[in-house]
Amino acid sequence: MDIAYIGEKIFLEEVKATGQVWVARGINKNIYALEIDQTGFSLPVWSTREKVAEFLKNARLVGTIYEPHGVSLEVFTRTWLSDKMMAISELQINPDGKTTRVLVLTAEEFTAKQDSP
Repeated sequence: MDIAYIGEKIFLEEVKATGQVWVARGINKNIYALEIDQTGFSLPVWSTREKVAEFLKNARLVGTIYEPHGVSLEVFTRTWLSDKMMAISELQINPDGKTTRVLVLTAEEFTAKQDSP
């Protein structure tokens, strides 16, 4: 079994069990994301608060101070991912901040996996 598949499966199970995803939110309520050319943004998401905190410790981001912020799975899937103004093209799954390698799902793939049993 592929390690990426296992990581994706664990992430999706954890998210479904808690009913939320976690993002890094700044003190001005801005969300940490990476711009992808002109196609939109790559949004790091985590399955637990602890994983976001670990990322923030390891990544040593400059400028804005970010904190873990939980978003209900329903709001995230139905509002955030469908909002064209947010332009979320892909999701980085549980990045650790230690390496540039990260599992990525498109917003459409994530939404489809939430709709499947």
